[in-house]
Formats: sequence, C-alpha cells, structure tokens
Amino acid sequence: RWLMAILLKFNYGKKLGLPGYSSHNFGVSMKAEVNDPKAIPEEAERVYSILQESVDTQIAHPGFVPWGTARRRRSNPTATTPGPTRTRGTAALGNER
Repeated sequence: RWLMAILLKFNYGKKLGLPGYSSHNFGVSMKAEVNDPKAIPEEAERVYSILQESVDTQIAHPGFVPWGTARRRRSNPTATTPGPTRTRGTAALGNER
C-alpha cells in the first residue's frame, strides 16, 4: 500500500499593546508532514509548543517603545516629543557626566 504524506501548516502569532496607542506583533509559520492522520494531534501539540516558545522569546524584546506623547500634548500643549533632556548645560543621557 502506498502512503501519501499529509502536509500540515502551522501559524502562531501574538500582539501586545504598548503605551502611546502602539503595539508590537510577531508571528512564525512552519510546515510539517505526517504519514498517518492519527499522528496529527501529537504533531500539532509538538509544533505549537515550538512556535509559542519562539514567539514568546522574541516578543519579550519589543525594541523601540514610543512614549505616550499624545496624552502629554493634550494636557500640556507646549510639550515636545521626548528626547535627550538637558540639565544645567549637560546632557542627561545614561552614564554621561
């Protein structure tokens, strides 16, 4: 008897809301093959675990997160986009002195 492979396609994604009406979303996709339809649930569980871990690991590093400038501008119309602040002529950036 000839067996035909069953192609399975999986997608997993996650979207996180961030301050300033922003969001980050990340997703991964993959394909897998099984020869027996009874193997689909086990393969789906295995792949789901892999994809979920991959997405969670990557989305934990959101990169640039915008400041909530819209709210600040409403309450203070003269506010500007956040940037380096200056105190008594010296830049207040990290470890600078």
